[in-house]
Amino acid sequence: MDEKRYTYRITLAVSIIAGLLLLLLIGAWAYEGFGKEWRRVQKDYGALLEEGEDFENGILQVDLPQFNRVDRCISCHHGIEDSRMKDAPQPHTFHPGTFLDEHPVKKYGCTICHGGQGRALSREDAFGRSSSAHWPNPLLEYPYIQASCGKCHLAIFDVNEQNQDGAIEGMDVFIKGKYIFSQEGCLGCHKAREVGGILGPDLTRQGEKTKHEYSFQNISGDRTVSHWLKEHFKDPEMVSPGSQMLQIQLEEEDLDALAIFVMGMSRPDIPFDYFTMPTLNEFKGVRDTLDGATAFAYICSACHGKQGEGKDYKEYNTGIPSVGNTDFQRVASEDFIRFTLEKGRSLRQMGSWTTSISGMKVGELDATATFVKYRGAFDQGSTILTSNGKLAEGISLFDQKCKTCHGEDGKGDVAVALNQHDFLARANDLFIVETIHKGRGNTAMPGWWHLEVDEVRDLLALIQSWSADRPVAGELDLPTPNLEEGAMRYHFLCSRCHGDFGEGETGPSIINADFLDAASNRFLHGTIAEGREHTAMFGWSSDVYDQEQLGMQDISNIIAYMRKSAGEPLSYILPGSNPGDRIKGAEVFADRCAECHGPSGEGIKAPALNNQELLSAASNGYLMATITMGREGTAMPSWGYGGDDYPALSGEERKHLVATIRAWQRIRIKF
Repeated sequence: MDEKRYTYRITLAVSIIAGLLLLLLIGAWAYEGFGKEWRRVQKDYGALLEEGEDFENGILQVDLPQFNRVDRCISCHHGIEDSRMKDAPQPHTFHPGTFLDEHPVKKYGCTICHGGQGRALSREDAFGRSSSAHWPNPLLEYPYIQASCGKCHLAIFDVNEQNQDGAIEGMDVFIKGKYIFSQEGCLGCHKAREVGGILGPDLTRQGEKTKHEYSFQNISGDRTVSHWLKEHFKDPEMVSPGSQMLQIQLEEEDLDALAIFVMGMSRPDIPFDYFTMPTLNEFKGVRDTLDGATAFAYICSACHGKQGEGKDYKEYNTGIPSVGNTDFQRVASEDFIRFTLEKGRSLRQMGSWTTSISGMKVGELDATATFVKYRGAFDQGSTILTSNGKLAEGISLFDQKCKTCHGEDGKGDVAVALNQHDFLARANDLFIVETIHKGRGNTAMPGWWHLEVDEVRDLLALIQSWSADRPVAGELDLPTPNLEEGAMRYHFLCSRCHGDFGEGETGPSIINADFLDAASNRFLHGTIAEGREHTAMFGWSSDVYDQEQLGMQDISNIIAYMRKSAGEPLSYILPGSNPGDRIKGAEVFADRCAECHGPSGEGIKAPALNNQELLSAASNGYLMATITMGREGTAMPSWGYGGDDYPALSGEERKHLVATIRAWQRIRIKF
């Protein structure tokens, strides 16, 4: 090949390559100038305008350094602030609602709410949904876009906003999700903003997780965060093997709402002036105080049920007690419930809700205990006293309800005698009614507030019939007390029978708030001064002499000390009297109780009784009342009344059972 031909071929090849490159450059220039998607969109938008009307074109963007974002969405969405475009098709349509009045594009941009890739200039890239894009926050469709409202507006504990659909424009589904979140008891296992349980992961920043942080291995269908959350709610164990979370049974739209709320739980790195005040306060640790009903819904309902119905041992290995059970409420004192909230139950799913662990305020725990105790209870008030009851009905009712503890004709058995002259001569009708109605906390006397008004009147008529002597009307004026003298007298004289702290030993519990609320000074003075005939309680003004004899001033001092002590915070829940024989009780337990509670009280098909937190919360009176009454609607029978499938236990046998259970207590846990 000669030199000229070689040179010609080289020149030709270079020319062809240069021509192709030139064509590519021309094509790229033409595509960039006329073929880009955003240019076509802008051209279509121009066609919608009136003839000759101009608009800003080119690549438009909003710089948002406060969000560390640049949004170019307005390059295609020219009409979002043009009300004339209300009926125009996407992407030219006017933004619905009045959102932009308070969320102007120049201050908020678009992606802070809508998600998506703000710098993109094509629909596919902007949406960020392509499997090849790996964009962390894809565009959100309705209703999931409402999750973005949580970035600025979510105050989890703003109780004024609860369940108010449409409280803020466009947040109706989000607010519904917030209400569902509270009612499903999610904080029973999860913390959010420093409040809640510790069994599950903290949800405070759950909404900041991208879809790449979720495993879709066990999920079919859309690979979106919202879909993952809904499937997780339906079947946590399937989606996240090893999860102990309970299934949430909700309709699809409610699952959507709950998923939206959880997706909105975040703490974004944005300036404070974008947050609402309740939200900002929660980030600072300042929040509304929950009332008892709201607190129960937030932290208790997932396990114990929305109505406190609990979970049966046949369905759940450990079972969950029914704290909404009327029999439980009648025998469990507020002290018992409050202690259990504070300490939890070791080796059980019930954790401690003490403030340092749960973030719950002391007042919220108090209110929760009160709500659990009195949920469903009603105040009969003095209306019971407005008419006479029926004696025959009272006799029948006493035999059904009261005889198993107070004995035949009220002469006494495991409980004190009511048919006793001195008692009836001092106990006025209101005292008797209040005692029946409220019971006595931490004793074996349950509340009978669930009885009909007429039934209480009938019982009152029976008790009145046992004595012709009626109490003296009016309160007794006592001398100004000396509390120090009262304390000394009580501990030297009264504690012998009634216990160092009035919890009851051979005598009944007398430093008891329920008792002292019902008992007048006249009743207390008469009992202390004159005693009770046919009992160990002698009269301290009539039956003793010398230094031990008590005058009016001495008794006033003791009564004042008792009332003051009953109002002071507890150090321990003291068990009170325990007259049973634990050896005999062990035989009864093995025969009647071990099948469900376990041979050593460890709990098999019923709650564990050999549990130090339970035994530190439960007085002997609580144990006696529970054994006697059982729990209607559960597998716990009434051993005081018996039934078709089981006998009634005598008062002595029930005392022995209490002694056996109490013997398992190895430590006393401070309140």
